[in-house]
Amino acid sequence: MNKEALRYYEFGPFCLNVTERLLHRNADVIPLTPKLVDTLVVLVENRGHVLTKDELMQSLWPDSFVEESSLTQNISLLRKALAENGNGGQYIETIPKRGYRFVAAVSELDPSTAELIVHERTSTQIFIEDEQLVNDLPEPETKPNQLLQIGGYQLPRKYLAVCAGVILLAGASIFAYRWQKSKTIAGNSTVRSIAVLPFQTIGPKTEKELLGLGIANALIIKLSAIDQTKVLPTSSVSKYLERTQEASVIANDLGVDAVLDGTVQRDGDRVRVTAQMIRTVDGITIWSGKYDTTYSNIFALQDAISEEVGSAMIPNLRKDTRDRLAGRLTESREAYEAYVTGFYFWSKRTKANLSKAIDYFEQATREDSKFARAHALLADSYFLASQDGYELMNSSESLAKAGVSVQAALALDDTLAEAHTTKANIAFGNSDYEQAEREFRRALELNPNYAVGHLRYGYFLFGDFRLADALVEMKRAVELDPVSPVSHTARGYILAMSRDFDGAILENQKAIELQPDLLAPQINLAEAYILNRQFPEALEECKRIEKTDPLSANFLRALAYGLSGRRELALKAIAVIEHSRDKGRFMRYDFAALYGAIGDKETAFRYLQQVSNTRFMNAMLKYDPKLDSLRTDQRFEDMFRQRLTDPLAAKSKT
Repeated sequence: MNKEALRYYEFGPFCLNVTERLLHRNADVIPLTPKLVDTLVVLVENRGHVLTKDELMQSLWPDSFVEESSLTQNISLLRKALAENGNGGQYIETIPKRGYRFVAAVSELDPSTAELIVHERTSTQIFIEDEQLVNDLPEPETKPNQLLQIGGYQLPRKYLAVCAGVILLAGASIFAYRWQKSKTIAGNSTVRSIAVLPFQTIGPKTEKELLGLGIANALIIKLSAIDQTKVLPTSSVSKYLERTQEASVIANDLGVDAVLDGTVQRDGDRVRVTAQMIRTVDGITIWSGKYDTTYSNIFALQDAISEEVGSAMIPNLRKDTRDRLAGRLTESREAYEAYVTGFYFWSKRTKANLSKAIDYFEQATREDSKFARAHALLADSYFLASQDGYELMNSSESLAKAGVSVQAALALDDTLAEAHTTKANIAFGNSDYEQAEREFRRALELNPNYAVGHLRYGYFLFGDFRLADALVEMKRAVELDPVSPVSHTARGYILAMSRDFDGAILENQKAIELQPDLLAPQINLAEAYILNRQFPEALEECKRIEKTDPLSANFLRALAYGLSGRRELALKAIAVIEHSRDKGRFMRYDFAALYGAIGDKETAFRYLQQVSNTRFMNAMLKYDPKLDSLRTDQRFEDMFRQRLTDPLAAKSKT
């Protein structure tokens, strides 16, 4: 690290490392959220001067609108951290009706000596270094009672030989030493649910080096091995890669007991990570740690953090749980970097990003052919490539490629819920419904907290005419992944099929709030408005949809006009679709719904007779409210019964 770039300030018993965003007090690291550190830095750098509330808010939240209460809360939390009035000292003065002023005497430390002071003061840190550190230790003296100082420990020299023996017996490629002050939750020491946020990167960020997201993803996978705890999936937290909210605010939004937050700084081959686990109910830090290592030891660093956090969450972890926490995704840094970048794009759920995800997952499996999880997500990406909204491959190519990758994943690790879920989807696509259900159940048995597994099993159950069970699975998917727009969209669709239009509207509105550029919930929201006879709202939503998908907006207008009795307008809208070059985007099923809406049953049934006889399509025929105008006709019942008895039809329950 370039020491000339470091900045330190000292006031009272505190030392503020501006560059690494750390506050030390004597022998302790004071755990602060990034925004609290930002607040303290602004105050200290403007010490002696009054900063108005507007100046502070503009400096701390330049691109966001926040209430003044956010600043007030930050100041209050800082005062608690600095223990004002506890020792008679005051650091932050309130200037009534104006703002705040930092009033303590501040000294700027020389960077060449400040880091030594900081290391002496740090009480919660883990260093993971190369074996060379052991060789570089000073030779022991022969005084019998002298203590040997190693990384914050004072050990009798007679223990040095014992420590060296342990290292040799373990055949360790790294030497780890720890100086830690234990922190536990007051009262109930168990954390039942946690969100691991992407660690915030200090310094330049690049597309290929998503180190903070990679660390979070690895910790999520590891901590999911703790049976007693719900760990939110990476898809729930990846949206916070670039965030402005405080960790405690995010924790409340996610509805978890605690949140794990941190920073990561890479300088060449050196990596420094700070982490803290914050309890949601009161914002108290219940565990914190600081880690220094080489980038070549990034996997050992992940092991160390996961074990420390696991022990803080669940005291007295079982040995089998500790063993699972020690499991690694891969030993290849190149494969790991490609996997993390692929995961980032995979979680974005757009056509362009899915194509990038496939490229990176393929690279990860080339770098490490035994990287099971990379094979599993490559399989899922291939499966998605033929689904609506992606269309990167035709169905047969998509299922074939997904099948090869999923078999590779399961041959390496049969316990991956992601791989079993994709295998279930492949079986579903190949009309092997018995195998599909077995694989879905196996996936959720392996990982009951896998939100995507619940979501896709919900769609499967809908296709099997088990609408009530599908609703249960979709609800569980949203509970496990509450900030996933995909989960809310899926639940909204099933709610609409069950005729809970108000519920469908709320779910799709939530999905749009989470990802405004996602088209599917916009279309589903407009349709839910139409089915709920809220035609003005539906037409207003069509205006927004038209900006990115004019033809879908026109389809929805035709449906709204038809069901609201404005037949002439509906016919004009239908004519636009039928004469469009992109007419093939719409199924015969869609045209049946449109002609049914305007009362042209003859044309509607002509289209229905051409609808493919698949399991999912039959479920839509059974439940979709858009076809209500046709269900009163005896022809509909006869046609539906014939589809279910056709030997080519999927086996379904009535």
